[in-house]
Amino acid sequence: MKNLLAALLAISIMLTLSFSGCMEKGGEGVIIARTFWAEIYEPDVNISDVSSDGLPGVDIHYSRVGEGKEKAGIGDMIFLCYSIYIKNMEGFDGKAYCIIDGKEVSPFDTDHVYLPASPEESQQIGLPLSISNEAEISPEVVHTFRWPYRFSSYGNHTAEFYVKDTNGTIYGRIERNFSIDYKEQNDNRWGFILAIDPPGNEVVSWKDGAIVFDMLCHKYNFPRQNVIYLSNGCATRDNVLNAMEWMSKHTNSSSKVVFWASGHGGLEINGDDDRELIDGKIELWDGNLYDGDVADFFAASKSMNILSVVDACFSGEFGGPDDLERVFTHFGSQNSMEEEGRVLVTASTTITRAKATDNGGLLTIFMAGALEGIKDRTGATADSNGDGRISAEEAAFWAIFHCYARPLSGFPELNDCYYGELYLEK
Repeated sequence: MKNLLAALLAISIMLTLSFSGCMEKGGEGVIIARTFWAEIYEPDVNISDVSSDGLPGVDIHYSRVGEGKEKAGIGDMIFLCYSIYIKNMEGFDGKAYCIIDGKEVSPFDTDHVYLPASPEESQQIGLPLSISNEAEISPEVVHTFRWPYRFSSYGNHTAEFYVKDTNGTIYGRIERNFSIDYKEQNDNRWGFILAIDPPGNEVVSWKDGAIVFDMLCHKYNFPRQNVIYLSNGCATRDNVLNAMEWMSKHTNSSSKVVFWASGHGGLEINGDDDRELIDGKIELWDGNLYDGDVADFFAASKSMNILSVVDACFSGEFGGPDDLERVFTHFGSQNSMEEEGRVLVTASTTITRAKATDNGGLLTIFMAGALEGIKDRTGATADSNGDGRISAEEAAFWAIFHCYARPLSGFPELNDCYYGELYLEK
């Protein structure tokens, strides 16, 4: 009787507390109950004041903030969970599968396609432990599996979960169509974050992404749904361009847009279709993003209030003062990075490399820290005019000064094309 009550309780919990569950009955009283749900995690970041070594400290920790796949924002770190319970049948050795939009997801994600870093490091910053999707499926026991994932677009998606035994028989299949919908916000501020760390060639860009996400969503209270956060495997060329097109349909001249990219940068001859001979590029997970692509995005957004920060080598090509792009735009109708209404900050010139530490890119740490009001060793913040607010220009001056004040910390640049001061508050 006690075992029966425990089994009924387990089935009841799976069916009533889950986001998508079902139960089937087979011959001779066989019962198979299964369910799946999503757990959402977001980074909490603390940037300290500048210490004696000339650098702020950075502490990053992920916290669980909710459940439900439909509630996920674009780029949220989520874990897709699937549970199965069997009764009145023999146990078996099985392997659980998670297939999203037709693509099988790995439970360990050793190449950190979706995880911010390696599984071991991800666990150290508060994310769940990776678990095997192979197990002995025993009767009257709830078996749970999970997979790390990030959605890269709003709209319709498909999910499929099941367990397969060694003979190829499938148990507990769940197939669902669902939608991650954008809801209009009473706030015209937008963020577009790119952070790419190719496996084997990492530059801890994931920390830059977490720093900027936390600053925009938690410090400045940008609406979560207005922030596109594409990292690692989500940051393919197709995904990035599609996300830029999507955001451009929602912005206007009054919008405040923050574009922040971190990763490997480079130069390429005739990389895009503009008239400029040498193009700057950001290396994506699949393909490249060129300076011309970003210029087209800014133009399509129609925004006259843009902060652009590119923390990558040779990033001066993305609107730095030494970028020759503007010269070529006079000979054609192409869009330019350097247009009115923009504050353009780069981690390097067109011919130098950006600098990073184990805590992230130096420009990102100083720039985000400045916007959050951290103090340097003299006790001064970036609020140079003492009005109690910190503009993008003030933060950029402060960040660049502290990069130059620290030996071998790169050659960041500011190109201020904004009339007045650009503030990120609503």
